[in-house]
Amino acid sequence: MKISPNRILYLDEVRSLAIILVVLGHLIRSFSQDFTSWQICSGVFSLTRIGVPLFFTVSGALLLTRKHDIRQFLEKRFKRVVMPFAFWIFVYLILGVLIWHYEPTLEYFYGVIFGSHGMSSLFWFIWSLIGVYLLIPVLSSFIREYGDFGAKYLILITVILSLLYTIGFFDVQQIKYDFRIIFNFFPVLGYFIMGSYVHNHEFKYSNNKMFLIGVSMFIVGIAGHFIKIYYKGLGGLGLAPIDFFDIFVLMETMGLFTAFKYANVKMISDNIKPIKEQKLGEIIITFSSCSFGIYFSHYIIMLYLFQFGFMHGWGVKNLFIYFPLSAVILIAICWILIFIMSKIPILKIGSGVK
Repeated sequence: MKISPNRILYLDEVRSLAIILVVLGHLIRSFSQDFTSWQICSGVFSLTRIGVPLFFTVSGALLLTRKHDIRQFLEKRFKRVVMPFAFWIFVYLILGVLIWHYEPTLEYFYGVIFGSHGMSSLFWFIWSLIGVYLLIPVLSSFIREYGDFGAKYLILITVILSLLYTIGFFDVQQIKYDFRIIFNFFPVLGYFIMGSYVHNHEFKYSNNKMFLIGVSMFIVGIAGHFIKIYYKGLGGLGLAPIDFFDIFVLMETMGLFTAFKYANVKMISDNIKPIKEQKLGEIIITFSSCSFGIYFSHYIIMLYLFQFGFMHGWGVKNLFIYFPLSAVILIAICWILIFIMSKIPILKIGSGVK
């Protein structure tokens, strides 16, 4: 497979890492059994929760600075997002009835479609994505008109709201109600804007310095967030909620995104060929192209394997063996499934592969 010269490989790398982190984040919940394993799982969860925000940064990098015809943009997004989503809604609904024996009530259908049902809780991401996509043509016009100033203005709002969220400002129900519009709007939109800004902005520092800045932000973010959820969780063994608006999660996400943009194998040795020219580059792009389908498929396959399949009982076994083993197996199964689906015309729409 020849990689297109227009392909931005680091975005495929980020997207590939994002789906791996999402899978790991969902898997790790099954292995928190006692205080020792809870501490390890909380550390892993602190890292993996940036998987979905990373998806948002990639979308923002690709979409926000372009000029969009609204009709063409929405038609393209409909084919790219809504149709695969509809395919997997149908799959989840049917398998829930046939395998988990849920009653096909109106409440069940509503819960699965909108992600309030336990087996389809991951669908919230798609609804958030659709909501932001509806605003992209308008937002991209704003960014193109006001340039760096417009992007920095929106980023500043995001950071301020994130800081307020982190210190508990929105814990007061009335305040949360008063700020409900921007509170629900900026966590997702902020990652789109920051991804676009980092991707398109030329910083005054060298690539090596920007890479180190990104790594430093990531380390501080993951350390800060782990400390926070560690002290929050001492009252029980449940993992902390997914705080995408937390300032530490924001630092983790944008630090890692920045590090990937400025990473270069030449930092290791001048004799190493760029990844784009290696077989590894082809593998990354192939895996990245399947990431949307892997997102949809991994959760229901994981539920089945842990409840009825050969992974049943793995959650109480040795965490250091069975967690990475289950992760490798689950990702491999989903990747193979989506790759095969992408080659079958009637199933290709569900694969999410372009």
